[in-house]
Amino acid sequence: MNTETLGLLIIACLAVNLSPGPSVLLVTSISAARGFKAGIFAVLGMNAGAFVHVILAASGVAALLATAPLVIAIIQYLGAAYLIYLGIDLLRSKPATPEPTIYPGGYEKHASAWKYFRRGLLVDSLNPKIALFFLAFIPQFLSAVETPGFLVSVALGSVFLVTGTIVNGSIAYLAALGARRVGGRSSPWIRCRIPGGVLVFLGLRLLWEDA
Repeated sequence: MNTETLGLLIIACLAVNLSPGPSVLLVTSISAARGFKAGIFAVLGMNAGAFVHVILAASGVAALLATAPLVIAIIQYLGAAYLIYLGIDLLRSKPATPEPTIYPGGYEKHASAWKYFRRGLLVDSLNPKIALFFLAFIPQFLSAVETPGFLVSVALGSVFLVTGTIVNGSIAYLAALGARRVGGRSSPWIRCRIPGGVLVFLGLRLLWEDA
């Protein structure tokens, strides 16, 4: 793959990662409500979920799933229900109390890193649009490789994960920093109520979309 094609690949990955969607909203809401550390754990979980889709696309399993509308619909409905659950959970919660740390935003002392990793993992792994994206995305760049195959497909998909880490990590930092600077009576709304409402709305919208 030449430099020009690699540059187009990186630009395409950045464009997709920057587009609003469940992943961006999840990391924003978690970082605003629970701090930068929690947001990073969610980003790592999202990468793990997206990597599952990379493997499925590279192995050809995603192509088989794409021919089964019922399976895609079930995954979509499960993902939508989980987003609604996360939104309601956030609406009922209180912002974490900020504690001295080199990172912006608070972080629950007893919260497990696995809790936020798991949320990111489930949101991305239950998003069938990610699977379909990789299914259409990876083959476009395989023609620029001399020996296309499974490992090459995984490598191309991993570029998306790297750019996603950069984009979502930056979003987590900015969301936590902004939430930390918002105080007073508006803090619960900025850090919990609005992000929670957005997640519920997104989940409801996914329920009504055609799979």
